[in-house]
This record gives sequence, structure tokens and C-alpha cells, in this order.
Amino acid sequence: MGILVQLPLPPRFEIARILHTISVEKDVDGFHLGGLVVGGTVFPPCTPYGVLKLLEHERIPLEGKNVVVVGASNIVGKPMR
Repeated sequence: MGILVQLPLPPRFEIARILHTISVEKDVDGFHLGGLVVGGTVFPPCTPYGVLKLLEHERIPLEGKNVVVVGASNIVGKPMR
């Protein structure tokens, strides 16, 4: 089972503290990007993973395709690079 923190959080919460509290083994969103880069995460980042599953379900071929990622958020843009 993993943990998903829905951002943004209200201002009274220390976002960095909360995200660093989640262990790599429970990090569904891939906030531990160091682990993501070297393949040390248990879960793939859920938004890019969901996009890939949707494309697979619709049988949209990906080979030879290009993608544009607008933005560089920690849970979508950076993992998609």
C-alpha cells in the first residue's frame, strides 16, 4: 500500500516536512526523485503511469512518437523527462 499526498496543501502545513516523512517504499507520487532516477522506487509516479495506461488501453502506438510536457512539476513534468 502506498501514500498519496494531494497538493497543494493549506498554507499552515509544512509541505517539505510532510513529503520527506513518507518513506520511499510508500511514495506513490515519486517525490523521492533520486530513487526514481536510479530505479529505486516501488511505485511509478501515478500521473505519468496513468497516462501510459490510458494510451495502452486505447491501443495508441507510442513507438516513434514525440511528447511535449508543459511545466516541470515534481509529480508530472520531471518524471516524464
